[in-house]
Amino acid sequence: MNNTMAVTAPAPVARRTRKMAGALGGSRSARVAARAGLATRAAFYLLLAGIVVDVAFAGGATGTQANANGALTTIAKDPVGSIAIGAAAFGFLALGLVRVAGAIRDREADRGQRLRTLAQGLFYAVLTWVPLSFLFGSRQTGSEQAQHTETSTVLGWPGGRILVAAAGLVVVGVCAYQIKCAVTQDFTDGMSLRTAPRWVCRLVDVAGTVGIAARALVFVPIGVLLLVAAAEADPAHAKGLDAELATLARQSWWGPAVLVLVAAGLVVFACYAALEARYRRVGRSS
Repeated sequence: MNNTMAVTAPAPVARRTRKMAGALGGSRSARVAARAGLATRAAFYLLLAGIVVDVAFAGGATGTQANANGALTTIAKDPVGSIAIGAAAFGFLALGLVRVAGAIRDREADRGQRLRTLAQGLFYAVLTWVPLSFLFGSRQTGSEQAQHTETSTVLGWPGGRILVAAAGLVVVGVCAYQIKCAVTQDFTDGMSLRTAPRWVCRLVDVAGTVGIAARALVFVPIGVLLLVAAAEADPAHAKGLDAELATLARQSWWGPAVLVLVAAGLVVFACYAALEARYRRVGRSS
């Protein structure tokens, strides 16, 4: 009797969860908000590409960091910047919730697809904190200094070096997976392209292959440097995107040339992200 109750007790909870996920994933307004989150991602990478170009031609001394903090600081300079940052937070939260709902409600997708969609949803839900914390006064959010402080704090924990190394492995692993998806063009799974014009399908293929691979290659060194920081127990090695690009900018002619290529890759990814905002089936696993 007790064993039967233990097995069947979660069933009502599971049914309610699926019902809620179905309502959220099937809501047109929620899907529109989720697409706004994807569009915000496209705008972020376009803005980041512009900052990278500034870093390239200023030798790394622009005063604006080439990372999330730099992008948020640039947006906040405009009188309506706070509204835009708040809208970005709302878009990321909506995208995260709709993707989580899609992972729960999509019974046709295999377990791997649903787990990837769930992970993506949780990532965007957590990412909501970045613009929100900046909006509410934490101006170091997403900065190089914040990354060093956070890494130093974690290294001081019991087993902190293992945690930092694990974070580095996660970054490298995610980047490797994204490069694999770019090469195999798995990113088209879950996109509604059947009725799209042929040139749009071709643009999705090219922009996704080039842009996703380019973005992954930009972030791989961050994971490697986290591994070095763990090995040396020195948070100074945990350099983020801004320090990585500034170092390149201070090289001879080839450094700025590489940065221009990085910016071009980010622009291509922004183009793909904009197409994804239009054609991604956000309420389904993919």
